[in-house]
Amino acid sequence: MMEYQKYRDYGVQVRRHLHQYPELGREEYETRRYCIQQLEQWGYKITDCFETGFYADLQINNHFQTIAFRADMDALPAEEKNGEVVTSVNPGVAHLCGHDIHMAVSLTAARMMSDNKDRLKFNIRFLFQPSEEMFRGGAKGMVEAGCLKGVERVYGLHNDPQIDYGKISVHPGIMSSNGDQFKVTIEGKSAHASAPHLGRDALSEAVRLLNSFRSIITDNVDPNKAALISTCMLKAGEAPNILARNAEFQGSIRSFDKDVHNTLMEKFKNELGETCRRGFNVELDIRGYPAINNHRQATQDLIDVGHQLLGEEGVLTDLPPMVGSEDFSYFLEERPGAFFFLGSGDHAKGICNPLHSNPFIANEKSILLGALIYGSLVGLTADRSELQLSQA
Repeated sequence: MMEYQKYRDYGVQVRRHLHQYPELGREEYETRRYCIQQLEQWGYKITDCFETGFYADLQINNHFQTIAFRADMDALPAEEKNGEVVTSVNPGVAHLCGHDIHMAVSLTAARMMSDNKDRLKFNIRFLFQPSEEMFRGGAKGMVEAGCLKGVERVYGLHNDPQIDYGKISVHPGIMSSNGDQFKVTIEGKSAHASAPHLGRDALSEAVRLLNSFRSIITDNVDPNKAALISTCMLKAGEAPNILARNAEFQGSIRSFDKDVHNTLMEKFKNELGETCRRGFNVELDIRGYPAINNHRQATQDLIDVGHQLLGEEGVLTDLPPMVGSEDFSYFLEERPGAFFFLGSGDHAKGICNPLHSNPFIANEKSILLGALIYGSLVGLTADRSELQLSQA
């Protein structure tokens, strides 16, 4: 029998430390140091991997396969104003997406696995990833640096306050959108507003482009397949009587179907080409993540573990994919695995505000549950009734 209360208390302790000292992407130096310190206590071997990232191995048997679990480390550039038990001491930086919860889940699972390594059926690797919130995120860099070498499967999670605590959401196939962020810069020629024929109005051309983007979807995408082109920022002009020489707009392109995504990208670039043919210079900066595509067997194993811990009612397999994107997708392009949403909502306690919002508050009860799910995937069978008692 595992000491659930000990692991619950440990998870809360490390989460509160990490929450107090949040760091932005590619700056997770104290976060990295603290996590490594914890992992080395439990006998893990540390390997540096891409910028501030690293992975931690617990080798059980050379004949065992290796399963990896990912935690993202970075926080958001925001002030915390949410009434948390502990708050950020770093001005302008806060864990408002719950990555402190994700790290606490992995650290708690790591301790649990080390304490019970005689029961493990796999070698273990924990991936601590930098800069998930930034383009380009840390997942691709870690993959390119070899973090999955020797790994058979990889799992990841994200807390979700819109799902009640005690439930998880997972299904095979697409779990998130293909998501790209773009910035388009148009250079024309300024002229006095009384003589527009002497210039090239970059603002008018930007507006023409934005209107053309609407027809890309209506003309090329099956209405039964979701797709979005959203332009959210537009800057142009310096004076009310001078044609804008430059215009810049930014937005995103999202879809769930890979063929639809390719079509959107092709037509989007074709429209920019038309602007060039009209005598403007155009620069495009676009970057993004592919959709998370869960592998069937890895997902089924996760569903089975969820049923064991939470009952059939605790595993939601029919929720739609999230319209947002996540760079965990790069891990799943390299190895079989699955990504799931860990319910953390508790409406009675006001824990239901969305991720990235300033009222967002994490649910510390979800830490132990996430750790037990990870543990169950590698052979640490948990007792459902005792888990319920430990969470009272």
